[in-house]
Amino acid sequence: MHTYVFNTDLGTFEITNIRPSNHHHRTYELWLDDEKIGEYATAQEAAQDVAAFNTGYVEWDNLESDAMRVPAGIEGWTEVTANACEDANSLELRDIAESKFTGEKEG
Repeated sequence: MHTYVFNTDLGTFEITNIRPSNHHHRTYELWLDDEKIGEYATAQEAAQDVAAFNTGYVEWDNLESDAMRVPAGIEGWTEVTANACEDANSLELRDIAESKFTGEKEG
């Protein structure tokens, strides 16, 4: 499963692919925060509707402006995979004394 996200001042758009139990092909759902606002055959089509302010979500569609930087295609979105979430859940906390970022050693 792939998920793509794009953060805006209005909220976070998310495009997620699903495989309905009664279909053999995948469908992509477009969400804005916790509200599903559409279904698409491809992630690219969903991203294009967001960029064109043509989502059917009135608050977003009315924000259309040349000043807003919205990626025209899915390649401008951040991809989040299930493996990334699993990897994050399996991380162990490390001793801050060994951190190369703090520049200090506790002791």
